[in-house]
Amino acid sequence: MTIYERLNAATFLEHTTVKPFYYQQANFKCFYCNKIFPEVSSVLQHTSSHPLPDRSTLLKTYLRKGKRVIKVDISDLKCRICQLQYLELTDIRKHLIAAHKKDFNAAGNGLMAYDLTLNNGSLSCHKCRKTFNSFFLLNRHMNVHFSVVCETCGLGFMSHQRLINHRIVHQNGIHKCSNCQEIFPTKLKLRYHLFKKHDVTNAKRVKPLKCPHCLERFAEHYRKMTHLKEVHGITFTFDCQICKGVFPTRRALTEHTTKQHTQKIQCKVCGKCFGTKSLLKMHMRGHTGERNFFCDVCQKAYMHERTLRQHMRVHGAVWKFTCSECGHGFLNRNDYNKHMKQWHPQWQFKKIVKNFGDDVERD
Repeated sequence: MTIYERLNAATFLEHTTVKPFYYQQANFKCFYCNKIFPEVSSVLQHTSSHPLPDRSTLLKTYLRKGKRVIKVDISDLKCRICQLQYLELTDIRKHLIAAHKKDFNAAGNGLMAYDLTLNNGSLSCHKCRKTFNSFFLLNRHMNVHFSVVCETCGLGFMSHQRLINHRIVHQNGIHKCSNCQEIFPTKLKLRYHLFKKHDVTNAKRVKPLKCPHCLERFAEHYRKMTHLKEVHGITFTFDCQICKGVFPTRRALTEHTTKQHTQKIQCKVCGKCFGTKSLLKMHMRGHTGERNFFCDVCQKAYMHERTLRQHMRVHGAVWKFTCSECGHGFLNRNDYNKHMKQWHPQWQFKKIVKNFGDDVERD
């Protein structure tokens, strides 16, 4: 941030209820004490417990030179002076200037705003209301509402810092791999290449994740989490905001949310949503009239296998496969084999003996 952006950011922190936080390496860090949390809701709740520093401390300690734009939550954005509530930083900035005579420079706010209200476990973009099931996806989406544009490819970005990071992709590579001579624009991409393609085990090259409590470094996030648990006794749990289920890893929570609470695959015909492509495929048969399950007795066709099984009852005991031991019938060999293994395991022994006898006779 420029000095003017830092001054504007300090005014926001001093006179509004924005909640600042850091996001790095898939974790959330407290703006004031650098304590690390696995979920954004946890770090916001923790941040509220800190008393607000005075303006001088904010500028000297928390918004000092070299700081990037600060991420803030505006889900409960109010003026600290008169308690009026607002939805956007732009609106509350105008209010502070007009109603309370607070000074702002012509520069930007120095803040990147997110509305982090959880709705059925999802986060929404406060500009277009599009929903996402993780902060990572929301954060990446925010570039859609760009304020600066890359002059090379035309992509837009929310902040000048994001544009600077992006420009690297247009640079000619200057970091050469000593094993295959391939060239990369950044050291990080070279390290990743060395790790994946050449199995380089140099800790400085392939272990970018640092433990916040000791000097250990890790190549993968899950190894870092295992280290925190086994060495430092620090464990994280990930709570489902919908059903209150508790999960040991973020991946387990994401899989649970996607499977149980997210219906993101939409039927283009009627608009109904489904959690998996297989469910959508079954649903589409109702629109297309597709019937792939045929009755071998009367040749009637059905959309679903379960409907065919129900229909077969009208024909009585007419089955493709019949158990010679108990007389049960089955539509397919798989069900027949399962039945024989579960209820007539001795049948397998008889079959083996019979096959052995046949082999002896042939000899």
